[in-house]
Amino acid sequence: MNAAIKALKGRSVVITTEDSTERLFIASIGAYGGMNPRDIRWITIPSAAEAMQTFVEGKADAFLGFAPQPQELRVKQVGHVILNTTLDRPWSQYFCCMVSARRAFVTQYPIATRRALRAFLKAAALCAQEPERAARYLVAKGYEPRYDVALAVLQELPYRRWRDANPEDTLLFHALRLHEVGIIKSSPQQLIAQGTDWRFLNQLKKELKA
Repeated sequence: MNAAIKALKGRSVVITTEDSTERLFIASIGAYGGMNPRDIRWITIPSAAEAMQTFVEGKADAFLGFAPQPQELRVKQVGHVILNTTLDRPWSQYFCCMVSARRAFVTQYPIATRRALRAFLKAAALCAQEPERAARYLVAKGYEPRYDVALAVLQELPYRRWRDANPEDTLLFHALRLHEVGIIKSSPQQLIAQGTDWRFLNQLKKELKA
């Protein structure tokens, strides 16, 4: 896997902005493979749809897709996968997404914060337990017009992981990578101490037992 990642050295990767999630994610992945973000030629295309099209047209060597983009590329038979973070270790051991909120809001509205997080987690549980129902909802609401694509996304993403995976481990893993290449200045320990609060999640894990 490291060989596949190192193959990006000197290649072009399309992203939406310089501080985009995909750039940070790719930088973290590259750092794990011993590569510096400066080793990559970044192409910035503000629109996510246009960024993917840039890759489809062969104007960029690589592209980090978020659902349903990988499913769309598969249908079009464009490119090949060099890393699947839901299956390939060590990334498959960690979260790809987390819920964040402003400190002032959480402090002032703890009940609303807890209710919002509960809604997210119950929705994730529904996606895991009844993907067909969730896919029909996405189509009915117009979020994704193609039922087969919506269902593929729901079946492939690990919606159950929040019950078992450790979010602090995820933050530590990626923060270490980004700190190594100078993208973040604070140490991972400082970020965890100053920027995380797992109380609501730990409470809801007990409340929403499977």
